[in-house]
Amino acid sequence: MIRAQVSLYPVDQEGLESLMGLPTQFLEEHGLDYDFRQSSTSLDTIITGSPDEVWRALRHLFQENCRQGQDIVMVTTLTQYG
Repeated sequence: MIRAQVSLYPVDQEGLESLMGLPTQFLEEHGLDYDFRQSSTSLDTIITGSPDEVWRALRHLFQENCRQGQDIVMVTTLTQYG
C-alpha cells in the first residue's frame, strides 16, 4: 500500500476554482481511500491504495487538468507502508 499526499496549485493564482480534482466515482472504481481539502491557494488530496492504482490516479489527475488547459504545479509526497 502507498499513500500519496498531492497538492495542485494553479500557476495563475486566480485559477484555483477551475482546478479539477479526482471524481469520487474514479476513486471508488479503483478501490482507493481518499480525503479532499481545498484551501485558498491549493487543491489537496490524500489517496491511499495499491501502488498501481495510486500511480494511475496521480497520472489521471495531472493529465485531466492539463487537458483542460490548466497551467498547474503538482506536488506529491509518497509513503509506502504495510
